[in-house]
Amino acid sequence: MSKPKSTSTSSDPVNKDTDPSSGQFSRRQLLTAGPALALAPSLSSLLLSGEVAAGVAPTDGRIPGHWSPTDPDRPPIDGPRGQDLWRRADKVMPSYAMFLTRSARYAGYNVLPGFISEAKGCRVKDVDGRSYIDFIGSAGPNLLGYRHAEIEAAARSQSDKGDLMPMFSPAMIEFSERLLDWTDGFDWALPLKRGSDATELAMRVARATTERPHVLMFKDSYHGSNREQSLLFEGTPGDALEHMSRIAWNDPEALDNFKTASGEQVAAILMSPLDQPGGNHPTHEASPAFIAAINRFRRRTGALVILDDVRAGFRLHPQGSHKAIGLEPDMLCLGKALGNGHATAALMGTAAVRGGAERILYASTYVYSAVCCRAGIATLDVYERDGAFASMQRAGKRLLSGIRKAAAQHGQDIHISGPATHPTMFYNNDPDSGLMERFCSEAARRGALFHPRIWSFMSAAHDDASIDEAIDIADKSFAAMAG
Repeated sequence: MSKPKSTSTSSDPVNKDTDPSSGQFSRRQLLTAGPALALAPSLSSLLLSGEVAAGVAPTDGRIPGHWSPTDPDRPPIDGPRGQDLWRRADKVMPSYAMFLTRSARYAGYNVLPGFISEAKGCRVKDVDGRSYIDFIGSAGPNLLGYRHAEIEAAARSQSDKGDLMPMFSPAMIEFSERLLDWTDGFDWALPLKRGSDATELAMRVARATTERPHVLMFKDSYHGSNREQSLLFEGTPGDALEHMSRIAWNDPEALDNFKTASGEQVAAILMSPLDQPGGNHPTHEASPAFIAAINRFRRRTGALVILDDVRAGFRLHPQGSHKAIGLEPDMLCLGKALGNGHATAALMGTAAVRGGAERILYASTYVYSAVCCRAGIATLDVYERDGAFASMQRAGKRLLSGIRKAAAQHGQDIHISGPATHPTMFYNNDPDSGLMERFCSEAARRGALFHPRIWSFMSAAHDDASIDEAIDIADKSFAAMAG
C-alpha cells in the first residue's frame, strides 16, 4: 500500500529507515513509539501482522507488554470477571486497534485492569471489586469528581423533563450564554457532543469563512477521530489529505517559512495548547516565540487560528488555555471535562467567523441533548464557585513532589513534564516503556492507576488524603522495582 500524499514542507516523521510498513518495527514498538511512528497505512494490520505470521490468533488474549503473558512475575491483574470480559470482548469486537488508546491493552500486558464497574470522586472499582485511586480520569472528563452530586442532580432534573425533544431545548441557549460568560473574546457558541465534532466543525467554519481549503497542524498532535485529523492514515486515500500539512511544534522558523506545496492559501492553523506526543515523550508547552510566530503567520496570510482545548481545557487556566499561552484564537474547541463525564462539547467563535458558521449545514441527532447542556452549565458553575483549578494545582504539585522524592530515594530515574494539573511521567532511558509499564503495574496492584503511555489528569476530587495515599503507593512501587 502506498503512502498518502503529503503536503508538509518539513521532513517526513516516518522515513525510509523507520517506516513500519518495511517490517522493521514490531507491533509492540509501534505501540510504544508514540504517534509520530504511527503515521503509516493500516495500523490495525501492522499491529497484528507479526502475531499472525507467528501463528498467534488475534483473539487469544496476547497483548503487548514488557514481560510475556506467561511470566510468573506479572500475573494477571484482572480477576475472573475481568478475564472473562476480555474473552467475550474479543469475540464480538475488533481487538487491539479499536478504541486502542482507551484500552488497557495499550498500557501493556497486565499493567491496568481492563474493566471498571463504578466510579465516585477520584476512586474507581474494577469488575472484580478492587478499588483504585484514579489519575487516568477517563482521559480527561473527570474534572470535579466522578458522579459529582450537583452535576448529576442537574442532569437528572432535566432528564425527568425530557432529553431529546422536538425542536430546541431552552437548555441549549442557556448553555451557550453560560459559555460566553465563562470566558471573553468570543461572540457565539454551539453546543456539541464530542471534541471531534468541535474540531471538525471548526475546520469547516474556517474554510467557509476564508474560502480556502488548506489547514496547517503540528506533528504528533491529535485533534480527533475524523480522517483528515487522524494520526493513523488507515488506508485513507492520499487525495483526502492533500489539503492538510503538519510541521514541527515550537519552531518559529518553520512557521515563518511555511508554504503549501501547491501554493494554495491556508484557511487555518489547528493547534493544541500543549505538545503531547505520548509514549515516552515529554510534554512541551508553547514558547512565547512560537506564539509570536503564529501571530505573524496569521497577519501575513490571513489564516484563522483554531485552538483545540478539548484535552487540556480547564486544567491550564480557569478561563481557557488560550489565556495561559497568551493567544487570542478565532475559535475555541471544548469537550472532555466540559460536562464532567456527560457527552458535552462546544465550539466558540468570534464575530468575524460567524458568517462562515452560518453557511454550514450541520445537523446531528444527539447534539440537541438537553441533559448534556444542563450538565455543562452545572460543571461551569461548580468549577468556578469551588475554585477547582486552584484545587487541582495544589493536588498536582503535592503528588508530583511526593513522587519525585520517592523516586530519588529508590534510585528511579524518572522524568516529569507538563503542568501539575495534567502531567506526563516516564522513565529516562526506557525506549520501549518497559520500566514505566512495570511501575504502573506495581502501582495498580497496590491501588493507584497511572498510565505508562498517556498523561495523568488531576481532578478537584483529589484531596490530601488520596494524594498522600497515592504517594505512599508510588513509594512502595519504586521500592519493589529497586529491590
